[in-house]
Amino acid sequence: MKKYLIFAASALALASCSSDDFLGENPGNVQNATTAINFGGDAGKITRGTHTQNEGSPAEMLAGQFKVYGVKKKQDNIEHVFPNYYVWDVAAKNTTSNTDGWEYVGKEGDADLGTGKITLDKDQTIKYWDYSASEYHFVAGSPIDKFNLNPAPGQDITSANITGLAGHIEANDAEGTGTALETYPVYVAAPVKVENTGYQKPVEFNFYRQQAMVRVGIYETIPGYNIYNINFYYYDTDGTTLKASDGNNIILTSATPGYFVGGKEVNGTVTYNWDSATPSYTLTYTDASLTKSKNWYAGKLDVLATTSTDAVAKLYGTDKDMSTAGYFTVLPTQAATASPILIKCDYTLFDENTGETIKVTGATAAIPAAFSKWEANTRYTYLFKISDNTNGTTGTPGTSDPAGLFPITFAAVVKGSTDAQYGTTTTVATPSITTYQAGSVTANSIEYNTGKEIDVTVTDAETGEVKDLNTDEATVGSVAVYKFTDAITEAEIQVKGITGATPVTGATIDGKVLKFTPESEGYYAIRYLTKEDIADPATPAVYTYKVVYVKAA
Repeated sequence: MKKYLIFAASALALASCSSDDFLGENPGNVQNATTAINFGGDAGKITRGTHTQNEGSPAEMLAGQFKVYGVKKKQDNIEHVFPNYYVWDVAAKNTTSNTDGWEYVGKEGDADLGTGKITLDKDQTIKYWDYSASEYHFVAGSPIDKFNLNPAPGQDITSANITGLAGHIEANDAEGTGTALETYPVYVAAPVKVENTGYQKPVEFNFYRQQAMVRVGIYETIPGYNIYNINFYYYDTDGTTLKASDGNNIILTSATPGYFVGGKEVNGTVTYNWDSATPSYTLTYTDASLTKSKNWYAGKLDVLATTSTDAVAKLYGTDKDMSTAGYFTVLPTQAATASPILIKCDYTLFDENTGETIKVTGATAAIPAAFSKWEANTRYTYLFKISDNTNGTTGTPGTSDPAGLFPITFAAVVKGSTDAQYGTTTTVATPSITTYQAGSVTANSIEYNTGKEIDVTVTDAETGEVKDLNTDEATVGSVAVYKFTDAITEAEIQVKGITGATPVTGATIDGKVLKFTPESEGYYAIRYLTKEDIADPATPAVYTYKVVYVKAA
C-alpha cells in the first residue's frame, strides 16, 4: 500500500543442470497436448493512496522481459525444468507455449525478442506439466541481467542474487555539476508454488519493484510573514549530535544508526521460503555496496510554499534525483524495527511591509514509527506545515525561553491607582499531530475527502514517541474533533477557541489512534490537551490544534 501523510507537527505544526522429462513434440506423461506450461506476468504496481496504477502495461513496466527458474517435486526428488529461461512479451496469445502474451520457446542466438530486444543464450524448449510431480516451484525477476540464480542439481530454489539497485540518500543539487542517480527498476516476483490441481493454467507472477518512492514537502501558513533562510538539522559525523545545516535541503533524521540506506550499483540476496501455503521471499543488501546513514536528504528549498497545492519546486524543493512529481527512488528500510523519523529546522520570519525579522530555532516534528519504515513497491508522501503554532523558540536555545510564537496583544485600563502587572509564561513541549486517510494523495499533494476514515496520531516532537489518547476532557492526552464551516487556522482557534464549531461525534480510539469519518465538507480541527486546567485563572488548559480541510467526495 502507499502511504500519504500530512504532518502538522506542532513542532512544525507543522536455474545449472536440468532434468527435462518432456521435450519437443512428445509430451510423455501428460493428459493431452494442451498442457504445456505457459506464463502470465503482472508488474508490481506501486500502490498509492489513490489506488491508481503505474503508467503503462505490465510488459512496459517490465521492459518486455523477465527471467524464470522452475523446478518440480517428485516424491523427495527435485528436478530442474526451467533453468534460467528468458521470457518475453509478444502480441500473439495463441501458441502452445503462450496463452497470455508471454513466450519462452526459441533457439540460441535468436535476437530482438519482445520490446526488450533480448537475445537467447541457449535453446529454450517447450515444457509440459508432469502429473506425476506433486508440485512445481517457480521464481522470476526482471530485468534478466539483474536477476541471477544457479541452484545445485537436485536442490530446490533457495535464493537469487539481484544487482543494479540504486536509491537516493544524499543531496544532489539540481544546480550542481553531478549527474542524476540512475535508479532503473528492478523487479522480483513473489515465488509461486503450483500443486497438480493447478496444472494446465498459466503460471501467474506478481512482480514487485524492489525500491520505494518518497517525497517530502513543506509549506508555511504564518500570517503576515514569509519564511526564508530555513536550515534543517542533521546528525554530525559523530552520529550523536544534531546540528543545523548550512544549506536549505529538507533533511529527515533517525536516531537508529544506518536507518536510511542508499547508493548505486547495490547488490542483494533474495531468500525464498517454500514452507507455507503461500511462499514468500525476503531481500537483504550486500553491506559493502550500501551507504548507510542517520540522515536522508530531500529537495532543496528556495521560496517556501504557502499552500499544500503549490508547485512541486516550491512544495518539495529541487534535486537532480527527483522526479517531476517530487518523488525520490529509495531503497526500502532494512532495520528490523521501525523507528520514528524526526525533522528539525531553524528559520527566519520576515515581514515585507516593515522589514521586521524574527529568528525561530529548533522547530521539530516527528513521523511516527507506524509510517516511517519504507516498504518495497510503495510510495510515501510526507507534508509538513509550519504555522505559528510552532514549538521552535524565538529566544535563546537551551535556556528557559518558551517555545512558540506568541502574538502581541493590547489591553487598555484606566484606574485611580497604579497597578503592578504580572505575567505568566507556560513552556509547552508541543507534540506533532499526524493525520492519514487512505487514498488521499493527488498528483502533487494530499487531499482529504468525506465519507472515508481519517486516522490521527499524536507524537512527541523530540522523541517520536506516540502518545496515549483519551476522551476525558480534563486529562492530558484528551483528544476531540470539531468542525468549522468557514476557513480557520490553528492560530485563530488558539485565540477564538471552538466557539461556533460543531463537535464531531462517532470518533473512536483504537490503541493510540483516533479514528473519525468526516460526513460533510468543511474544516476539521483536532484538539489535543497538552496541559490540564489546574483551576487557576493564570494557568488555563493548553491545547494543540491541527486543522484539515475535507472536500466533498
